[in-house]
Amino acid sequence: MNLTQYTIHVDQLVPGVYVELDLKDKRSPFLRKSFKIKDQRQIEKIKGLGLTHVTCILDKCDQLPLPPEKSKKKQEKGPDQKQKEKPKTPVSKELLGLKKETLERNKERRERFAKCEKRYVQTVSQVVTLLRRVSGRSGEAAVEAAKVVDALAETFLSQQDVVMSLMSTRPGEDAKNYHALNVTVLAMMVGKELGLKSEAMHVLGMGALFHDIGKGRVPIHTMGKQGVTSMQRAEEKYYQEHPRLGAGIASDLPDFPQQSVRIILQHHEAVDGKGFPDKIPGDKISPYAKIVSIVDVYDNLLNKRDPGECYTPHEALKYMYAKMRSRLDVKLLAVFIRNMSVYPAGTVVEMSNGAVGIVVTVNPKNSTRPTVLIYHPEIPKSEALMVDLAVEDRLKIVNTIRPENLSREVFSYLSPSRQINYYVDVQ
Repeated sequence: MNLTQYTIHVDQLVPGVYVELDLKDKRSPFLRKSFKIKDQRQIEKIKGLGLTHVTCILDKCDQLPLPPEKSKKKQEKGPDQKQKEKPKTPVSKELLGLKKETLERNKERRERFAKCEKRYVQTVSQVVTLLRRVSGRSGEAAVEAAKVVDALAETFLSQQDVVMSLMSTRPGEDAKNYHALNVTVLAMMVGKELGLKSEAMHVLGMGALFHDIGKGRVPIHTMGKQGVTSMQRAEEKYYQEHPRLGAGIASDLPDFPQQSVRIILQHHEAVDGKGFPDKIPGDKISPYAKIVSIVDVYDNLLNKRDPGECYTPHEALKYMYAKMRSRLDVKLLAVFIRNMSVYPAGTVVEMSNGAVGIVVTVNPKNSTRPTVLIYHPEIPKSEALMVDLAVEDRLKIVNTIRPENLSREVFSYLSPSRQINYYVDVQ
């Protein structure tokens, strides 16, 4: 028998285990003798066949079977107690082997992430007000926006590590404000990698924060939920004027950087000359606008209006590199992908010890060894372990998982948001 297959007792079965049934002459309610268990009803049907043991095919399982000692205890308990007991996995033994440094740093990491999230929410609140006031051509709002951007620039230009953190969202009508901040943070991350100085970072940040300010002047963009692809040709042409409308608003603001105005105007232009509004060739596009174009595409792929159409971070990077290189600046795209890591923040992963987690911090020095928040049924969500794979060198990521393929319990624990936002914190 293959090493990934072994015999287990039927009381070890839980949903997610892939089994092969030795039916012989028995009539079966199942279409196939090998399948992945979907729910408790299928387990009861297997027991109803009179089988005491089945073959577990480990490499096809989404969940590990119960350990034998757990299943024995389960047999000894009454019916009511059986229903209350939640499936446990053998991952506990693996977690006991975590290094002391990992366990000691968890409280400090959780506190920093909580502060980071609070700062993010506060900044979004500022952005909500700023976008509304700037849209009304308020010069004072533009000055306040410059202070927000400069604070971010100072963070990115510091010599300390920058942490990209996954934050939960507040879905609703303020999605455009989250998008504006996401694009600003991601653009400035690229700017930092390129070695931009404070003045250039200010230009990039201002252009990124207000890149979509012209959409408020395009009524059709606020209609319906089917997006640009459903618009009639005339409506789409009108939509494609929003960069020009936005540039006009920004130009009227006193002291608004002209290079930032150019970012707003050109953030939908493409290096193949097929962008809008002016279809200019790549060598005529502002390099800052090229950066904003890349991060704008990325954030939009992750945060589509229909949650079912959203890309995972890993899928988005793969799609951009495979399908959009003719439209985006390839060198800048490579810088962005390198900084986002092989496993960007928000990626749900499976570990070599069978644990499932979500990437919360990338590792710029080793893209395959990020920090992962680990799901474990015996550890409260508020105290979830954050495992730094740069420290825990025995562990590694073996697979990525789409959020919709998680069980309800694991999904609730990890909270892999279909709307992804980023902020920065300095270690």
